Amino acid sequence: MNENDSPREGVSPSLSNYDTSSPVLHVVVVGFHHKKGCQVEYAHPPLIPGGQSFSNEIPSQWRNLPSLALPDGSHNFTQDTVFFHLPALHNPRQTVFGISCYRQIDADKVKIKTDDITRGTVQKSVCVLSRLPLYGQIQVKMSLITQAYFEEGDFSKTELIKETYENLNECLSDDMLHTQQLYVGLSAREFVSRYKQKCLQLFKLVLLERKLLFFKSPVSELSGDILTLLSLFPGLLEEGLAESSCIVPEDTPEHTPEHSIVDPALEADNESVKSISPSPSVNSFIPHSDSLQSLSSRVKDRLSGALGYISSGKTPSGENPGFPEPAEEVKEETVQELPNFTQTASIPIHELDLPLKIFTAGNLCHPYLSLPYLDVLMQPSIHGYIIGATNALFKAKSGISDVILEIDEDRLEVNNPELRRAISLTTEDLRFIDNVIRVVSEEGRDQFMEGVGWEGGDEWVRAQFRFYLICLLRTSLESRDKPVMHHFNSQFYSALDSTLWYRSWVRNPPEKLVNIPPGHPCSGQLSVSDVKLRLSHTMHNTEGGKRVSAAVASTGRAVADTGKVMAGGIGAAKGALSAWWGGLRQDKSKSPSPPDASPAGSPSSENQVPSETNQEPSDKPERREEASNSRNKDQESVKHSN
Repeated sequence: MNENDSPREGVSPSLSNYDTSSPVLHVVVVGFHHKKGCQVEYAHPPLIPGGQSFSNEIPSQWRNLPSLALPDGSHNFTQDTVFFHLPALHNPRQTVFGISCYRQIDADKVKIKTDDITRGTVQKSVCVLSRLPLYGQIQVKMSLITQAYFEEGDFSKTELIKETYENLNECLSDDMLHTQQLYVGLSAREFVSRYKQKCLQLFKLVLLERKLLFFKSPVSELSGDILTLLSLFPGLLEEGLAESSCIVPEDTPEHTPEHSIVDPALEADNESVKSISPSPSVNSFIPHSDSLQSLSSRVKDRLSGALGYISSGKTPSGENPGFPEPAEEVKEETVQELPNFTQTASIPIHELDLPLKIFTAGNLCHPYLSLPYLDVLMQPSIHGYIIGATNALFKAKSGISDVILEIDEDRLEVNNPELRRAISLTTEDLRFIDNVIRVVSEEGRDQFMEGVGWEGGDEWVRAQFRFYLICLLRTSLESRDKPVMHHFNSQFYSALDSTLWYRSWVRNPPEKLVNIPPGHPCSGQLSVSDVKLRLSHTMHNTEGGKRVSAAVASTGRAVADTGKVMAGGIGAAKGALSAWWGGLRQDKSKSPSPPDASPAGSPSSENQVPSETNQEPSDKPERREEASNSRNKDQESVKHSN
């Protein structure tokens, strides 16, 4: 280090020290000092205009750069990758995208040691600050460069850092944003396989401008999952993150573009826009009360909204709203009005006013935030965000999050009951996401071609969510009392009406979108499989279902343990009974012999004497009879003699 080794955070340069047209703005080395903590050790070009590359000076807008490049808890890992956002120095309403490759090695492997190496390990990150959101593309290159930089063993040699800056600016371009290179390392297939039904809930949460916290350590998978979720929105990674790190000041005038979108006058505009439709509305397809009995087939096709559908079909006058055709033709017309995947896929996203301007006016997106941002998030000008964190204080601090996604524990915590109901998946939603999961998880796919083919690949998954989003937006233009609203969850639309981006978007919806028929891409008749889907989703993705599953599992274990105990007890009792019976039979086998067979003078003979005595009373009647007979004979003989 040179003489400019003292950190001077808070420096406010009047101009940035980078070329705004270059893909890469800076390549920075951040290290951990045992006394000063995380600090910038080298930057090319220098972060401060007119400064030195080895200076620790940091622009005030980037004062948290060191803590972002060296994440919380990084000492527990030998390597990690961090994606983060910073406001641009030349325009605070633009975003600079950071990609940091972290490494930790033993101090013994460092060939040229400096005075600041006082511990057994060395922790550093090589960080790229780019104006292009080519996260994965840059990360692949920086991973190899960081490995070579550490293997050199001499951190004072910075030629590799300078060459990296020049080479990246030569090989990166704006055209790469419109190719698949934008999605390197962001696998939509793996995202769906990991989160299953939760991925659709997270998708809808992004639209509601709530405070969503992703929690996991290390950072690589954490920030990667957030960016993969955003990649499901068409055009959002390419152009939708320009203001994702912009904080609207509290003293912003009420009539600026940032605040004009919340003008109460929007309510009247919303009503007029919702009435726009190039084809007859849903109400126009319902005959009057005299022909309701002919609607049985249509009612079955839309069973989930049958009651509300019929009740809304009657006009105040009781007359036909304007569709006098027979019921059979009504059914054919209804089939033609369903959303069509091929039709929507052929429309360029700019004609659909995509990407959506979600991350504007105080709604932030940070794939990773360090601890110093806790106070920043509490500013009144920030009303929503999607952030990733590894520090438990983000979960513990009150008011930081509306929703917490525990990635390791696969748990989605929603404390607000109304928000929980708003993101609850409908039967049609479950059909949609179950089909995506089934195709993605289909067995028998070639592992060498995984994610490359169309059906079930990353592009296919993003196309499905694009179709879902277009149908959701088109249906939102319908009246809120129509049954079709229930297909996407009517409470979700109620929450959507209060978001800033939607209130601005609905004032002037794109014409191409208005021409698409409303409805859910998976609407249809209810079946037994829908009941199974609902039951499975309830048991695996709701707190009540998880408690029931846990109770059933614990009860099963208790029954199994009780069965083992009972089986052991029965076995022991059976053994005791067998032993007793065996002993009894053995005693019988040793019982005394009959009297005539017993030897003289034996105990058995003595025992037989009382038996003979006992038989004597039974012989006395015979002796008395013989005596009586002899007396009678004597008397008769005496008579004859006389």
